[in-house]
Amino acid sequence: MRRLFRGERPPPDARPALLAVASLMLVIVPMILLTSSGQKLTGIGLALAGPEEELPPLPPGPVESLRVEVEPQGYRVRAGVRRSDVRAQIGEVEQQELLAPDLPALQAHLGRLKALDPARRRVQLAPHAETDAAALVALVDALRQGPDGPLFPEVVLEPAP
Repeated sequence: MRRLFRGERPPPDARPALLAVASLMLVIVPMILLTSSGQKLTGIGLALAGPEEELPPLPPGPVESLRVEVEPQGYRVRAGVRRSDVRAQIGEVEQQELLAPDLPALQAHLGRLKALDPARRRVQLAPHAETDAAALVALVDALRQGPDGPLFPEVVLEPAP
């Protein structure tokens, strides 16, 4: 049978194709969001001063200097704390030294120093020559965050002897 009128055919309907794409997105997007995690990518902030650059000055506080040295038998903490008694002169500093056998003991002592000077943010770290990278990263993390809260977020690495 022949057609009587040969007119233009209407364009094909695009709605079924759009519906297929939308339904595919309703399945794929939630699955991607549920199976991926933003915590998989982590990094350690690292800022180095140049050879001629000076570190910014520390804010004044009772703890004038704080240094952690890695030794074969543990960690040695050296702190210069201003004397606070009545007869103390300006600039009188008492040197405190402690040997911590492990990280929890180190964090406990650093927590006491942080309670003494909450504004202090910087600690110097002198690693041992035989300290590997994994132990160094664990130590830097332990210096930044203790069991009771943040300790010293600015860790200055000194070259190993």
